[in-house]
Amino acid sequence: MSKTSMRKLHWRSRMQDTFVPLIDSSGELGVAVGGGADYGEFPFVTAAPGDGINVGDIILEIGGTPVLGMTLGDVRGVLNSCPHPVRIKTVSPGATLCKDLRLYLSKCFTPGSVDSTLQQVIRENLFLRAVPCTTRPPRAGEIPGTDYNFVSIEEFFSLEESGALLESVALYTVVSFYKTTC
Repeated sequence: MSKTSMRKLHWRSRMQDTFVPLIDSSGELGVAVGGGADYGEFPFVTAAPGDGINVGDIILEIGGTPVLGMTLGDVRGVLNSCPHPVRIKTVSPGATLCKDLRLYLSKCFTPGSVDSTLQQVIRENLFLRAVPCTTRPPRAGEIPGTDYNFVSIEEFFSLEESGALLESVALYTVVSFYKTTC
């Protein structure tokens, strides 16, 4: 077996592009979604009419709008606002792209790669709704709860340990002192 065939296929090669029609005159699609950034997950299909979309598939786009990193409410809003039939891009979960949003955001990818670009889209969607936490004191004009959630170091570590944070970064200030002789 060649090295090329032994190499796992990238998740991008498993993407499915499906048009989902209304299931009847009631105006229902028959597609239901779960997950979302508010649950630390990619949005995924929880009910499907078949025909290309499967329960458990990760939803990448709805009607041309990337929904990765959006809250569940925002994903449902995009789904409900699209003209019918709704175009949905999905992919079956795998090792690199599984339901766990935190895990995907913690990985390092080559800059400019599909995965790196996808991480950027996720972060942009996250920042539409998420208010980041910081342990630094508020600066002039910053509004707690709007610009940042200002927390103590202990609160931050508690949030991190409980899994309440999608991402965390520790920044350290390095101070150097030089000994001078006179």
